[in-house]
Amino acid sequence: MKLLIVESPTKAKTIRKFLKGYYVLATYGHLLDLPQNSFGIYLRNNQIEAKYVPIKGKKKIIEKIKKLAQKAEKIILATDPDREGEMIACEIKMILPEKEHSKIKRIFVHEIIPTAFYQALKNLTQINESLVKAQKGRRYLDRIFGYTLSPILWQNKIGSSAGRVQSAALRLIVEREEEIRNFKKEEYFNVYAFLENFPLPLVLVDKNLKILKIKKEELEKIKKDVLKIKNLKLEKIIEEKKKIYPPLPLDTENLQRIAYQFLKFTPKKTMFIAQKLFEAGYITYHRTDSHLINKNFSLKIKKFIEENYGKNYFSLPRFKKEKISFEAHEAIRPTSLEKPNLTKDFLKLWQLILMMTIASHFKPLEYLESKYIFMQKLPGYKPDEINYPDINRISSSYPGNLSGNNPGSISGNNQGYIFLAINKELVFDGFSRVYPIKEKFSLKPEVKEKEIFTILNLDFKKIETKPPSRFNEASLIKKMKELGIGRPSTYVPIIEILKKRNYIIKEKNFLKPTEKGEAVYKFLLEKYPEIIDLKFTALMEEKLDEIALDKLDYQKFVIDFWQKLGFLS
Repeated sequence: MKLLIVESPTKAKTIRKFLKGYYVLATYGHLLDLPQNSFGIYLRNNQIEAKYVPIKGKKKIIEKIKKLAQKAEKIILATDPDREGEMIACEIKMILPEKEHSKIKRIFVHEIIPTAFYQALKNLTQINESLVKAQKGRRYLDRIFGYTLSPILWQNKIGSSAGRVQSAALRLIVEREEEIRNFKKEEYFNVYAFLENFPLPLVLVDKNLKILKIKKEELEKIKKDVLKIKNLKLEKIIEEKKKIYPPLPLDTENLQRIAYQFLKFTPKKTMFIAQKLFEAGYITYHRTDSHLINKNFSLKIKKFIEENYGKNYFSLPRFKKEKISFEAHEAIRPTSLEKPNLTKDFLKLWQLILMMTIASHFKPLEYLESKYIFMQKLPGYKPDEINYPDINRISSSYPGNLSGNNPGSISGNNQGYIFLAINKELVFDGFSRVYPIKEKFSLKPEVKEKEIFTILNLDFKKIETKPPSRFNEASLIKKMKELGIGRPSTYVPIIEILKKRNYIIKEKNFLKPTEKGEAVYKFLLEKYPEIIDLKFTALMEEKLDEIALDKLDYQKFVIDFWQKLGFLS
C-alpha cells in the first residue's frame, strides 16, 4: 500500500478522484503544537528545546496514521507548499517511529490537478528542514512574546495578551485613529474656467503648473481680474503618449484587496473560499507572494485571447519579484479556463481570479495625453516664466481629483493667470477589454497654439480637507505588506486575533481601536517601544525569511530575540 497524506479532507477527496493506487488520508490540520497550559520552550546548553504535544482531538487520527504507516511501503507527504504545510509534514514524521522514516518522501504541489500530481510523484524529495525551522522560529517567537508580556498586561489590568505581529498591526490602527482625532479641517477653493468653443474645463495653476488652493478672500480679486479681460490665450499644447499597464497576476494580498474592491468580500471570507477552491482543484495555491504564471498556462491564455479578442492583444505578464518569494512558485490563477460548476460566491471569486489572470496577459492600454496651457496677460507678463519641464507633475487623473495635487500659491503672482486643461484620447484599448478602468477618454479638441478664447464663466469649487480614513481589512493588509509586517498566511489571523481580544472593532466596515486596544498600545509603547517598532517587526519577518532560505541559524535568532525582551539573562 502507498500512503499519501494531506492536511485537508476536501483536498483528500479531490485527489482520490484521479489518483489511483494510493490511500489518501487527511490530518485535518496540525497534529502537534506547544502545550496550551505551559511555556513548552526550554533553554539547555544554549540550545532551545521545545515540547510538542498532540493537539486536543487529534489522538484518533494520529493513531490511524501510525497504523497505516506500518503497512505502507511508501509514505508521501503532500501538505501545502508553505511553512505551515512543511511543519505539518514534519509533525507527521515526528509521530512516527524512526524505523518508518525511511519510507517518507515529500512532494510539493501548487495545484490539485492530475498532471501536477503525476509530475510531483516523479520528483520525490525530502521535508524542507529550513522551512520547518522558519515555522518553528515564528512559533517560538510568538510563544516567548506572549508568555513574557501577557502576564505583565494582566498584572497591570490592561489587556488579555500581547502578540508580536498583532501588536505592530494594532499600532497602525491606533496611530491612524490619533491622526483622525488630531486632524484640523481646512477650507480652500479650486478655480475653474469655461471657454467658448473649447470643450474642456480649465483649472487655475501656478507657474509650476501645480493646482492652486485659493483662500476665500482671494476669490473676488481673481474673478475681477479674469473677467475684466474676458479672454484666455492658448499659450502651449504638450502631447505625450502614455500607457496604463494591466494588473499583475494575483498574489495573496492583491487577491484579498481586489475581492474586497469588486465583491465586497472580507479577507477572511476571501481566504475561506480560496482555500476551498484550491482544495477542490479549481485554482492554484492561494497563499503566495509570487506573480509568476506557469508558461504552459500562459500559452493557453494566449490562444484564448487571440481567438476571442485578436492577435494584437496578447502579451506575457509583467513579473514583479518580491524581496522574498520562495514559498510558492506561481501566482493565484485558475487551473482551467473552462467555467466550473460552482455556486454563488465560489463562482464569483473564481471568475474574478480568471478575469485578473487573463487581464494580466493583455497589452497595456495606450492613450494620447494633451495638455493645454492658457494664459491671461496682466501688466509685466513674461511667458518664459512658466516652468514647462514641471508639467509631468500634474495629476494624470485630471479632472477627477485635481484637489489632490500639492498646492501652489497665488501670492505674488503678478505675471498673469495660468489655466490648465488635460484631455486623454484612447489610442489602444488593451487590457480594458476585460478589466474595468475608471479613466475617461475623448477626442482631443481641434485647436492651435496662440488661439484666443472667450471666457464664458468661472466656477469656484469649495474643498474641505478630510482626515485620513480608518483602515478597512483590505487596506490594513496592504499597509502591512508594504511595511513587511506579516506574510501571506498570517494577514487574516492577525486581524482576527485583534478582534477576538477586543483590541479593535469593526465599525461600518472600518477598523477602530477599543479603549482596551489603545491602553495596550500605549503601555507597550512606553515600556517596550522596540518590540512594537514597525521596522523592528519587519526585520523579524526578514530574519525568518533568511532562516527559510538557510541563511540564518534559527536557534541563535530566537535566543537573541529572547534576550532583547529582557527576560533571558
